[in-house]
Amino acid sequence: MRRWPDVLPTPSMPGFGLSPVDPALRTDMEVGAQRVRRITFARNDLVDMAWVMTDTEFAAFRAWWNDEAWSLAGDSESLAAWGWLNASRAIGAGLSPDGAIVDALVESTANGLHHAQIGVAADANATVLCRATLKASGRTWARLSFFDRAGAQCYTEVDLANGVFGAQSGLVSRTLESRDNGQWRVTLTAPVVSGGSAPVMRISAMAAAATPSYLGDGVSGLLVSEIGARMVTGYDLHLRTGSDGKVTGAAGTTAWALMPTAVGGGFKYVEGRFKGMFKATAGPALNWDVTAQMEVRNA
Repeated sequence: MRRWPDVLPTPSMPGFGLSPVDPALRTDMEVGAQRVRRITFARNDLVDMAWVMTDTEFAAFRAWWNDEAWSLAGDSESLAAWGWLNASRAIGAGLSPDGAIVDALVESTANGLHHAQIGVAADANATVLCRATLKASGRTWARLSFFDRAGAQCYTEVDLANGVFGAQSGLVSRTLESRDNGQWRVTLTAPVVSGGSAPVMRISAMAAAATPSYLGDGVSGLLVSEIGARMVTGYDLHLRTGSDGKVTGAAGTTAWALMPTAVGGGFKYVEGRFKGMFKATAGPALNWDVTAQMEVRNA
């Protein structure tokens, strides 16, 4: 099931409205009261939604709405297309922070590096962003790397047990965000120096800080989710993508998605689909007031 991105806000209450859909079929009779027959016990509502978004959030919302191209690293929740060194893919080894079934990197028993990597078509003389959410699965240290067109490695190390960064090299910036339950969203930006090498994003398990080469045990590794890579634009929030690197979003109003919606009892995730186009009005400081009507089911 597609899902509202965690990087976008929940609906605002001013402008929010809910109209239950009549669950009964009503037939006017020539004489007497209507004939009424209940045709469903499902709760179906029409909801007037409203969000207040920053300019960056609105750019991400429009990409999510249209299923636009977003990531250079393909599927955000799968390692199927990745290459391996002294490691293998454990299919469906756990859940991402938003409930998607995801893979793990499992080290071999070799003595050396243990990693997975994927090519990213990063433009020369620009800046690239690489991101992944990692959780310890026997290995508590990890390294997220980008290899530029000159073959130089830019990387950050992270202690997943304590949620702190370790060593780094060649980066423009790095950030670390808790995704709860021991999962950490790691992001780096790095320069793309020109050259003849193919750019690569790499995720490595490590035995300890500054120890990317070690004797593996054949069972330990890292749970990997929320993968992404893109050329830095300043509008680079995380969005879930498919194998083609396109966002798995609202598909231009045709797809159902799990949306945070107030249906009584506070906000909760229910299945929603847009009834038509949204409307956006620019507010102060280039914030956006976004409104749309949705049909909600199984609420």
